[in-house]
Amino acid sequence: MNPAIIIMAKVPQAGTVKTRLQTILTAEKCAELSEAFLEDTLEKAAAICRNVVLAYAPAGRKKLLAKMVSPEIITIEQTGANLGEKMERAFRYAFARFSPVVMIGTDSPTLPARYLSEAIEALEKNSEIVLGKSTDGGFYLIGLREIIPNLFDGIEWSTPRVFEQITRNIRDQGIENLKLLPEHYDVDTPADLLTLKDEIFGDENARKTAQKTYRWLLANQSE
Repeated sequence: MNPAIIIMAKVPQAGTVKTRLQTILTAEKCAELSEAFLEDTLEKAAAICRNVVLAYAPAGRKKLLAKMVSPEIITIEQTGANLGEKMERAFRYAFARFSPVVMIGTDSPTLPARYLSEAIEALEKNSEIVLGKSTDGGFYLIGLREIIPNLFDGIEWSTPRVFEQITRNIRDQGIENLKLLPEHYDVDTPADLLTLKDEIFGDENARKTAQKTYRWLLANQSE
């Protein structure tokens, strides 16, 4: 098998990323934090898997990623009318050359690298799908052994019902070999940022997992 990891990411531009944190951070600081998240996620994925695909949005902003993305990383634009379409198209691109494929975002900088390894290992054995539930009711990871039609249909993205709805779609497909990873959290809100600070300043493993994020938090402790 020839596995790959897809990272779904927004280009870290002020005013377009981490907007829910702008009640406590400036737009510029939100962009800096988003950049740290992206760099930590890229580094983590590359340490686990030689095939990493960065699917970015918005289109036409590839040059802004140049300083963060090594030449070994495959970069593609996200396309589609909604997140489900964007995810499915990114999966289809990856499956043209790799299998199995695991997809993550950049909102969980302290996500343990072993979760990615476990996801790939499970798919290489007998799991058809791997899911990692996030504490906000969504999911932080999804891994597939092959494209599953209609998997992302009827999902109310950015709501607490996402995980419930994706698992419903999995059941409707008659899929039984589903592996669930431990729950983890995304960093979207001020409360999430406090959780991140508590974890990263209190746990050496978290600091090692998210070194760029840790350095940003150190430099911005007054924020």
